[in-house]
Amino acid sequence: MKDDKRRIDTYVAKTVPTTVGLKVASVLASMKTSFATQAASFVAKEIAIQSVLNGEGDVPTILYPFYLNFGRELWGLSSRGITGPGLTAMSASLKVKYTSYGLDAAVISKVALDVFAVTV
Repeated sequence: MKDDKRRIDTYVAKTVPTTVGLKVASVLASMKTSFATQAASFVAKEIAIQSVLNGEGDVPTILYPFYLNFGRELWGLSSRGITGPGLTAMSASLKVKYTSYGLDAAVISKVALDVFAVTV
């Protein structure tokens, strides 16, 4: 078992700025590619959500951010690999959460179905 001095020395050694810089530099290209992919996916979902809201015709624009937040939470779940019944259950939970904020349940269901292919 390591004593505290050895653990501290190991931590200090791995957090030296030059060491950290080398570690970050070695993964920087893949980080940039991953970010670009995630950003494109995220923006596409937000545009799709806004299209649903615009198509409804009676959703006040002041409520758009709340519907977008619902979509962002669903996107976050799906981007972390939550699918199938787990995503459906979480979507139902989020629907309850956002309807308690005063959002329209039918619009929330439409966003979930049209944008994320989840029936709530």
